[in-house]
Amino acid sequence: ILFFAALSYGAVVYVSRAPFGLALQGVRDNPRRMEAIGYNVTAHRIAAYTFAALIAAVGGILLVWLNNQISPGSAGIEATIDLLVIAVVGGLGHPIGAFIGAIIYVVLRTFALDALVAVGLDGRRFQTIIGLGFLIIVLFSPDGVIGLWRRWSARARNSAARSGR
Repeated sequence: ILFFAALSYGAVVYVSRAPFGLALQGVRDNPRRMEAIGYNVTAHRIAAYTFAALIAAVGGILLVWLNNQISPGSAGIEATIDLLVIAVVGGLGHPIGAFIGAIIYVVLRTFALDALVAVGLDGRRFQTIIGLGFLIIVLFSPDGVIGLWRRWSARARNSAARSGR
């Protein structure tokens, strides 16, 4: 699974930097301009959805392989919301954001349940902690953790440049 995750990440990074990926960014930002330049906007969108569907299909196959079964709950609303929270918390602006969001989610899920039980609260309150963390990230950084990291590193570079003068 880790191999396919790394392979998918590499493919997404490669495609996003290739001319096709740059055309997709143009189609996303201003489809009328891209159509005026001569790009087939509909074909580019279909190709993007096909690429995303291929990655999602591999993920679905690996999920079934991992669990040795498929159930309706694996594609239910809770799983979809969890994926949305993971993507937004990690950051939608870069492909590594999904991995960072997943790591944060798993760490919170692992330790928040233990902390809640240790305090004497019900373990089902985990979703409340995830929701509060989601709100805090969205309020302070709409770009997710990646956006926070970029701002902190830019601030550190600026302060290092000022102190070096």
